[in-house]
Amino acid sequence: MRKPLSKPRPPTRAEFAMALSAWEGQFLEFKEALSDSLARELTAFANAEGGRIYLGVADDKSVKGCQITNKLLSRIQDMARHCDPAIEIGLAPFDYQGRTILMVEVLEGARKPYGCSEGYFLRTGPNSQKMSQDELLRFVRNQGPSFFDETPCRDFKYPSNFSVQAFKNFLRASKITAGSISREDLLVNLGIAKRGRRNLVFTNAGVLFFAKRPQLFHLQSRVTCILFQGTARTTILDRKDFSGVLADNVEAAMTFLHQHLPLRYEITSLKRKEILAVPEAALREALLNAVIHRDYFSSGVVMVEIHRDKVEIVNPGGLVPGLSLETLGGRSLPRNPLIAELFLRSDEVEKAGTGIGRIREAVSAAGLEPPSFKTDSFFSVSFPLPETPGNVPARLGPAEGTQSGPSRDQVTEQVAGQVAGQVTEQVRAILSAARKPCSSKELQEVIGLRSRPHFQTSYLEPILKAGWLEMTIPGKPNSRLQRYRTTAAGKAKLGRR
Repeated sequence: MRKPLSKPRPPTRAEFAMALSAWEGQFLEFKEALSDSLARELTAFANAEGGRIYLGVADDKSVKGCQITNKLLSRIQDMARHCDPAIEIGLAPFDYQGRTILMVEVLEGARKPYGCSEGYFLRTGPNSQKMSQDELLRFVRNQGPSFFDETPCRDFKYPSNFSVQAFKNFLRASKITAGSISREDLLVNLGIAKRGRRNLVFTNAGVLFFAKRPQLFHLQSRVTCILFQGTARTTILDRKDFSGVLADNVEAAMTFLHQHLPLRYEITSLKRKEILAVPEAALREALLNAVIHRDYFSSGVVMVEIHRDKVEIVNPGGLVPGLSLETLGGRSLPRNPLIAELFLRSDEVEKAGTGIGRIREAVSAAGLEPPSFKTDSFFSVSFPLPETPGNVPARLGPAEGTQSGPSRDQVTEQVAGQVAGQVTEQVRAILSAARKPCSSKELQEVIGLRSRPHFQTSYLEPILKAGWLEMTIPGKPNSRLQRYRTTAAGKAKLGRR
C-alpha cells in the first residue's frame, strides 16, 4: 500500500477528460459543491481501495468549478481528521476549461474500519453504502484481501500474458479515448493493475478481463452450457465449456442459448417476428449477475442448463452475506466490486443492484411465468419455458419417458416441413437475395439475425433440405468460397403468395 500523499499530483487534462467520460464508480465520485456528506465518501473510499472525489463537477458531469479558499481546504481537512480513525487525504486544485476543480484523493486506509458521525460506510460500485452492525462485524473479520477481484495475481506477467485485443475491445465498448495517456497509466487509473517495483501487478479482475488465457490462472472462471434431454439431468444432448475473458464467455453462452432455445412468434401485419422463448434481456442480465457476483474463491463454475421445461443459470457462492431472497433486488452488495465496475464501464450493466429488477420486468413484459430464485451454497435463477412457444417445433428433446431425442436431421426436417407450409417474409427475403449467389453471412444479414448457429439451424439447413437453395460447391460444403443460390423450385415458391 502506498503512503498517503499530502500533495498528490493533479490529473493531466487527458486523465480528467477520461474521468468525465465515465460515470461515478468504485474509484470515482463527483460533487458539485462541498457538503457534510463528504465525510461519508471519505470513509467509504478509505474502507475500500481508495478513490478520488472531484469537487466542482455536477452529477451530470458538467464542469461547474469551485472557489478554492483556505476556509474550504481547512473544512475538508477537518472532516478527514474527525473521522475515526483520522483519514489522511491529499488535495490538488487544477484548472479545466477555464474553471477550477479540487481533487480530493483518498488512499486505502491502513486502520480499517473508518467511521464518521453518520456511521461506517463502504464503497461498492458507484455507491457509498452504510454498513449494518452485522455487516460491520463481518467486514472487520474479513480484513485483508477481502475481495477476490481486487487481490493481486502474482503469477500473471505483463505484457506477455496480456491480451491487447481484449483491452481494445473494452476501451471501444466503454467509449474511453486514451489520448496521450499510456496504456500502463490507463490500466492503473482503471484499477486493473498497480505499479510494482519492476512492472505492473494485475488484480484478479484484470486477469479475468484481459488475459490471453484466463483459465491458466483461474480455471473456475469458465462458463459451462449444457442442453439436457427432457426434464431430468441424465442425458446430455450438447455441452460447451467457455474459458475466455469474462465478456467473451457471456457472449458465447448467449449464442448457445440462441442455438438451442425454442422460439415464439409475434405477428404484426404481414410480418412475423421470431423471439426467444425467454426474453434475451432477462437471460443476459442473469448471466451477467452470475459472472459478476459469483464466489471466485470457490472451485465451481457458472452453469447454464437448458431443460425441456426450464432454463437455469447457477453460480457458486450463494447470496452475498447481508442479502436474502426477500431483499434481493432492493440492495446492492457486490461480492466483486471491481468486476462489477468494469462491466458497468463497458455498458453491459446499468446501475448497481438493478439487474434482478430488470430480469423480472423483462419476463413480466413478455407475459411469461415469473422466474424463481434459490440460494444455499449456490445461487440460481430458473426461467420456466412455455409449453407451446409459438408454432416452432421444440428443439429441446422429447417428452419425458421416451427412448431418445430427435436427431439434428429430424429437427431440420420438422423445421423444413414448417417452412414448406408457409413461405415467411424471412424465407422470401433469403430466396430473393440468393437469385445471385450469396455467402451464408450475406444471407444472414439479409434477415438481420445476430446468431449464426440460429440462422444455420432454423433457416439455411431447412431451406437447403427443402430444395429451394443449392450450394455452388456441393462437394466442399465448408469451403470459404461456398455460395448459395436459389433453385428453380425456390424461384417457383417466390412466385406464389
